[in-house]
Amino acid sequence: MKILDRYILHRFFNILVFATFASITIFVTVDLIEHLDKFIDAKCPAWLVLRYYLLYLPYIIYLTLPVSMLLATLFTVGGLVHTHELTAMQGAGYSLYRVAVLHLLVAIPIGAFALGFGETIVPEANQQRQDIYREKVKRKRPSAARQGRIYLQVGHNEFLNMESYDPTIRVGYHVTIQTVGADRILERLEAKQIVWVGDAWRLKDGRNRVFRVQGEEVEPFEALRREDLGFEPDDLTKVQTKPEEMNYAELKSFITRLEHSGNRSAKWIVDLAFKISQPFANVIIVFFGVPLAAIRRRGGLVLGFGLGLLVCFIYFGFMQIGKILGYHGTIPPQLAAWGGNIIFAAFGFVLTLWVRK
Repeated sequence: MKILDRYILHRFFNILVFATFASITIFVTVDLIEHLDKFIDAKCPAWLVLRYYLLYLPYIIYLTLPVSMLLATLFTVGGLVHTHELTAMQGAGYSLYRVAVLHLLVAIPIGAFALGFGETIVPEANQQRQDIYREKVKRKRPSAARQGRIYLQVGHNEFLNMESYDPTIRVGYHVTIQTVGADRILERLEAKQIVWVGDAWRLKDGRNRVFRVQGEEVEPFEALRREDLGFEPDDLTKVQTKPEEMNYAELKSFITRLEHSGNRSAKWIVDLAFKISQPFANVIIVFFGVPLAAIRRRGGLVLGFGLGLLVCFIYFGFMQIGKILGYHGTIPPQLAAWGGNIIFAAFGFVLTLWVRK
C-alpha cells in the first residue's frame, strides 16, 4: 500500500468515526426528547433508560452507517479537491479511479460487516430493548407483553380469531374458527382455550356449530386436536414482533408459515429483501459519493456537508417510497428493496464516466 493510500484511508476512517458518533448523538437526542415523558410517567430509573439506549446503539449504527459512509466519502474526496491535493495526485498519475477503487475496497468489507452485524447483534439487542419498553414503560406483564387479539387465515376458507395469547405457557383464549362458503358461514368452531401440546394444537371446552340449509347442528367437545392449522406458537409471537427483532432465517421461516396458512405475506417479504439491500447500501453510496465529491464547485466543505445531507435525504426517500409501494403490492418486493440502490448505482456510473479523472 502506498503512502497516498494510507493517507486517504486515515482521513476516511477519522471522518467515518466522527460521523458515526454524530449520527448516534443526534438519533439518541431526538428519540430521548420524544420518549422522555413516557420514561418519567413510568418512573423508570436512570440505569434502565441507559440500558435501553445502550441496547438501541447497535440498531442506530446499523441504520445510520450508510449516512456516515457517504459523509466520510464526501469529506475525504471533497477535502482533497478543496485543497487541490487531488489535482496534484492526478498530476502524479494517481487517478480518480484509484481513489474510487480504494474506497470500494473499504466499503465492501464494511458492507459485509453490516450484514453480519444485522443478523446477529442487532435482532437480539432490539428484542431486549423492545421488551424493556413493553414491560417497564407500557407496564405490560412479561407473559402478556405480546398478547392481543390475533386474526389468522388457517386454511383456504378457514379464519381464526383469538382474543388473547400467552406465549409463556402457549395458551390462547376465546378462540373462534370459521369456515366460510361462497355466501355464508358453513361452520363455526368455538373454544375457551387453544393449547399447544406436543406438535399440534388442542382446543378445549368448546362446541362445533354446523350451519345447514335445514338448520343448525351443535356438537360440544371437551378436547379437539387440530394438526392442520398451519402455525406454531412462535408464529403467534412473531405476528406482533417487528422485522428488526428477527434475523433473516427467522423472518424467512415465518414468511413460509404465513404462506402455507394462506395469509398475506407481502409486507414481510419486503422487509426480508431489505435485510440484504440495507447493508449493500454502504457500497452503493460510496460508489456514488466518490465522483460526486470530485466535482469542483464553490462553497467548499460547508456546501459538501449540505450536499451530503441532501443526497442522504433523497436516497432514503427512495428506499422508503420503495418500501411503501412494496407493502401495498404496487411493485415487486425485490424492486422495492433494491430500487434505490439500482438508481444510485446508475447515477454513480454516469458520474464516474463524466467527471475528470
